[in-house]
Amino acid sequence: MFEDLGVFVRGVVLGVMVAAPVGPVGLLCIRRTIQKGLTLGFATGFGAAFADAFFSAVAAFGVSSITDVIETYKDVLHVGGGLLLLLIAWHTWHDAPLPANEAEVEQRLIVRAHLKLRGVVKAMATSFLVTISNPATLFGVLAVVATLSGLKGRSEAGAMIAGIFTGSTLWWFMLSGGVAMLRSRFTERRVMTLNRATSVALSGIAIWALTVGGLRLLWT
Repeated sequence: MFEDLGVFVRGVVLGVMVAAPVGPVGLLCIRRTIQKGLTLGFATGFGAAFADAFFSAVAAFGVSSITDVIETYKDVLHVGGGLLLLLIAWHTWHDAPLPANEAEVEQRLIVRAHLKLRGVVKAMATSFLVTISNPATLFGVLAVVATLSGLKGRSEAGAMIAGIFTGSTLWWFMLSGGVAMLRSRFTERRVMTLNRATSVALSGIAIWALTVGGLRLLWT
């Protein structure tokens, strides 16, 4: 039991390490927290945490068939992920902030979870797809788990997966919570500037993914 607890704690540390580097999901988490509140901001990161847990399961249990499929189709995943990011970037560019009165109404309605369910599910699904369509994330998790875990048996593997999921979730909660504390300082103009900057950054990542995946597909 104590061995599993130690593995779980290591997994929490690994989960933070995997989630912390700022990428597309980090940018989306920050933007959505500022523009739409803590609930949707955290939901964005939570979707990525599920993807991290899936990848850690592949690494911990050594599911070679899945890694082989991802390795075979990584260029297609790059192209698909790039197209998805371009779509998100376009939506981000055109996503205007709510007028003040509507924002106040939304803030009051946030306590009614059923009114937020659709947005939460959409935010989680988007970040999950962005994360899982990035082969670099899988191979990064594989490298981290293989280097630092030293697992023995299914029990420790399960503890590692739970730890990574917990650590990743903890990171997204801290990020979205910290950003939410600064939310009141963002005027409508600043939100629009943030949207445009995020859109440009996402477009750059998307173009890189499309270029890498597209060129490899053309050469093979």
